[in-house]
Amino acid sequence: MKNRKLFKEYMTALAELFGKELTALLNGLYWKILEPFGDEQCEAAFKELIFSSRFFPKPADFLELLRGKKEDQAARAWIKVVDAVRGIGNYESVQFDDPIIHSVFKFWGGWGVTADWKESELKWKQKEFERLYVIMSANKEHPTYLPGLNEINNAASGCDIQAKPVRIGFDDQKKIEATQDPPG
Repeated sequence: MKNRKLFKEYMTALAELFGKELTALLNGLYWKILEPFGDEQCEAAFKELIFSSRFFPKPADFLELLRGKKEDQAARAWIKVVDAVRGIGNYESVQFDDPIIHSVFKFWGGWGVTADWKESELKWKQKEFERLYVIMSANKEHPTYLPGLNEINNAASGCDIQAKPVRIGFDDQKKIEATQDPPG
């Protein structure tokens, strides 16, 4: 959330509605939690909580509305994975905006494992991915990116060439289309 005026209006409304004293500490905490999200998303969350909460909403209430449940996050992450597999392939190193994806692939053996995937297996891979995603989301640390086969093969042969990973899902990048040709 970027609009401080809108934030203050909604926080004041919540505080009055639930008879809660709005301290600077409380305001600062909620601001930090909402800051990464868009104004429209936050406004929708405020409205939902105003109409559906029986108690002053906790930070977790906002985060659940804004991020969705872990299972929902896992399903959205899977869509990014499939788009990347189809649009980029496994030769390029990749960096997802959601680092939990990196942990799932590290557990599976790396980004290169996608080379062996068959279209008919994707629904089973999805179930396994989503289950592992929820488990891995409890970890505090995740790899920053996933090396592709080019980088792995270069390192194995002693070649020090390392291309920047393809960034997926970041705000500064266009959505990867499954029909796009792999870069290079």
